[in-house]
Amino acid sequence: MQLKFKNPVRPDLTSTIQKRNRRLQAFFNAKNLDVRLHGDAQNPLMVLCGCVGLSAYVHNFDLRMLDKPNQGEVMRIFKLTEIVQGTREEVVEWLQKYPQMPLYRIQHANSKLFLCGFNFVDREQKLGRYPVFAREDYHIYKQREAAEDILNMLKEDGYEAEITEPDLELVKSHVGPITFVGLEE
Repeated sequence: MQLKFKNPVRPDLTSTIQKRNRRLQAFFNAKNLDVRLHGDAQNPLMVLCGCVGLSAYVHNFDLRMLDKPNQGEVMRIFKLTEIVQGTREEVVEWLQKYPQMPLYRIQHANSKLFLCGFNFVDREQKLGRYPVFAREDYHIYKQREAAEDILNMLKEDGYEAEITEPDLELVKSHVGPITFVGLEE
């Protein structure tokens, strides 16, 4: 399985980081959880159902599950070994007990495509900016305000788009009800 990330890995850490991230993805796959790794390979954001940022991080080969996003207390540690530790029930219980982070995407109007970047007519001068929309590898925003800024810029450029809120029904059907930091259900 090839995992793609936006930020490159330092060459001296490439094989270790790839091995760790494969084990991290295998951890969630073994529990039949729709979690994808997103962003920085050395510090990946774990995204549930495409719309929930998990309150967790990886340190070396440890998955550390927190009581809240961004510098919460460590509630549980799973070692990322060849033999996958833990059960789906343990992870779902943690998901339901502690708040997670809502994530936002910008969707092109009347389509199932999401903003994944920008191209430019003149890349060096940053002239002639136009958005690129796709089904995969889309941008994820941790703060609604950041998504709104980009959306306003797109609208000023004449594009029709909207912000997609976390799909609570999809998440609920996958792992049951969960709570979010800064978002009321």
